[in-house]
Amino acid sequence: MGDFAGNPERKDEYESMDGAHGRKLEVTFIDGEKIPGTSEAYNRTKPGFFMFPADRESNNTRIFIVNKNVSAVKLL
Repeated sequence: MGDFAGNPERKDEYESMDGAHGRKLEVTFIDGEKIPGTSEAYNRTKPGFFMFPADRESNNTRIFIVNKNVSAVKLL
């Protein structure tokens, strides 16, 4: 189970997203961070959308992405 302290030594692992629900995509933020995952509600014209990260062992099970902080979304 995750915690708020996190682990700065940990590197994200991106497993196959086979069987995941929604569109497979990779979000790139304006600071350069990239997160692959899936979303059932991605819409660039809305304020944001929920995404499920591909790394199933991360502290995040679901993330709300604010579109104004995104520089690119690549559909996978």
